[in-house]
Amino acid sequence: MTPTVVVVGLGGIGSAALAAIARRGCRAIGVDRFEPPHQRGGTHGGSRIIRAAYFEHPDYVPLARASLEAWRRVERETGERCLHANGVLLLGPPTSAILEACATSARLHGVPIETFGATEIVERWPMFEIPRDWEGVHEPDAGFVVPEVGVRAHLDLARRHGAKILTDTEVLGLDDDRDGVVVRLGEQVVRADTVVVAAGAWTRSLLPELSSAGLEPQRKAIVWSRPTVAWRDAVDARRMPAWLIDDEGASGDGAYYGVPPHADQVGPDGMKVGFHGAGPPVEPDGSGGRSEPDVVQRFHRDVSRYLPGVLESPHDSRQCLYTMSADRHFVIGRVPGRPSIVAASGFSGHGYKFAPVLGEGLAAIAVGDDPPAEFGFLSPDRFGEPRVSE
Repeated sequence: MTPTVVVVGLGGIGSAALAAIARRGCRAIGVDRFEPPHQRGGTHGGSRIIRAAYFEHPDYVPLARASLEAWRRVERETGERCLHANGVLLLGPPTSAILEACATSARLHGVPIETFGATEIVERWPMFEIPRDWEGVHEPDAGFVVPEVGVRAHLDLARRHGAKILTDTEVLGLDDDRDGVVVRLGEQVVRADTVVVAAGAWTRSLLPELSSAGLEPQRKAIVWSRPTVAWRDAVDARRMPAWLIDDEGASGDGAYYGVPPHADQVGPDGMKVGFHGAGPPVEPDGSGGRSEPDVVQRFHRDVSRYLPGVLESPHDSRQCLYTMSADRHFVIGRVPGRPSIVAASGFSGHGYKFAPVLGEGLAAIAVGDDPPAEFGFLSPDRFGEPRVSE
């Protein structure tokens, strides 16, 4: 009998999982409470940096390298351009833990990188102004992917392989029965052999069994600034890499990053700037819209220290929903005590780049195969038993 697999949430990871599940010949059904791609979750903003010399943890490197090729495969299959390989440049002092971890991951896995001193950096990319003792790590094969294009491409692939997609449809509950899971959609119910929950900031309410994972929705700001007239030609993805600056806490607990403008840009024009780090906790239903004016101006003031005179004041901003796990790593695997439900969460801050590879792995788990070995350190089991509320 053909298994029925329901995917809850059709953002970056959910759309990729739905495509991979449908490709396997399952009866695939995708459900989203909005119309994807949309700006109500974490998969929007026009760009997501993709890199393989991974400072977050070296175990991500095989997944990242496979993702670079997987995005090219999605492009070949759909004719959509998702990946822009303009390089990624990390900047910071010689004591930077981020630069050190990046170099370690590259060395362990043979990822090609280039290292530069401050003088070489400014000669090659003169828009930056950094302290004389700073260093840079450049990954030339890295770049960024466009999440809105990627979601559309994966949903197109899912439809081609027979998936049914329900949008503007809220999942009210997931009830186990002896045959699998009953998915409650208002007055409608869908019976599934397996459910993949990739609902981003709404995962916590759907799966209280994952309370020990500490999944927390957080509000993050992103802004866009146009280059000034003097820098308009140089500040472009054809000439400038995506970048991240580790100033070791001078700008807060995290690091600023940016993606230069490009010809196929989705959303606001100009350079996108964000802050890679934790944000204030929020309820997902009350989030969205533009960022607070004081946050927007702080972004411009901080980034202008390293790109002086390069960017105009931000002309647009958005709020993005992060969903962070307790240890800031992904949560992928069958939910403890509920083997018919597969969790896919905690991706915020650095997850979208992996979408096609994570989608294939989630499809394997959903049909009963063993999880890919590369997923081992991401299992929900690492958090132990669920916390009990008093």
